Amino acid sequence: MEKKEKIRLKPSQNSICGSSYNLLNVKLLNGCNGKCEFCIAAGTPVKKSADAQRFIDTANSMTKFSKVDILGGEPTLYPNLLEILKGIRPYKDDIGIISNGSNLKRIKECLPYLDTVTLSIHSFDYSKNSTGICINEEELRDLNKNKGNVETISTVVITKETVSNLEEIKDYAKKAKELGFSAIKLMELVTSNENIDFIDLQDLLIKFGIHQKNATLKGCFFELPELSEYLGIKTYIKLCCPFNNVFKAKSFGIPDIEYQHDYMNVIQPDCSVTDSWIYDLFDNKILNGDDVNVNYLKK
Repeated sequence: MEKKEKIRLKPSQNSICGSSYNLLNVKLLNGCNGKCEFCIAAGTPVKKSADAQRFIDTANSMTKFSKVDILGGEPTLYPNLLEILKGIRPYKDDIGIISNGSNLKRIKECLPYLDTVTLSIHSFDYSKNSTGICINEEELRDLNKNKGNVETISTVVITKETVSNLEEIKDYAKKAKELGFSAIKLMELVTSNENIDFIDLQDLLIKFGIHQKNATLKGCFFELPELSEYLGIKTYIKLCCPFNNVFKAKSFGIPDIEYQHDYMNVIQPDCSVTDSWIYDLFDNKILNGDDVNVNYLKK
């Protein structure tokens, strides 16, 4: 039987990681003071964090990666966060930080070295916020007031327990705008659990022109202009693909793609470098066939 040719994803056609095939994730530490069940870092191996200079040297040596996301765990818990940002800023075009917002004063002091601040606020009703973090709204307003050209994004994973329908999205957007955010991001839930009430953004937002294709091939991260206009704030969408969501796998099947080892790299807490996220537990990953081989340690 003739071997089927694998699909090669192209940044111009497939907006994986926002059309960026040189994204570098810098995972400073495993520790976090939140408890998001759907965190991308759930199941990753525990490693002791390297010192700041090793992170700086490792990141700056990777010259093909001009876009960097600083994350964890909770990156503001790393004691020398500011030193790292100062060290890599001259060598990187775009630097973002992803945080649960528990230490906004630290993020504020980092603003001169950042392009994007993404805060995971899964509900402004803090009794429903799955991170367990009650964000100080006064500090949040102050951060947004002093953000300058930094894009600040409030991110929510759409679930029955957090934000679950268009009216609740409207309320979330209104509050984010009131607090001074530049944008919001609506994310689908990564899950392999077929028994949950999964909320499909491709169904929920169909009237706003969201595409109805396999996100792996058509695009998983993008702004939805019609929804941005409706909500009065820039709105990004992060769809799941068949590789990390059982409902998408059932709808679209799992495409046979050619894995590209340098579209996204991860600097692990010990400063080893991998060409994907690596996991000890795969509870929220749907992998089959050759796809289990994506976790290669870079030579």
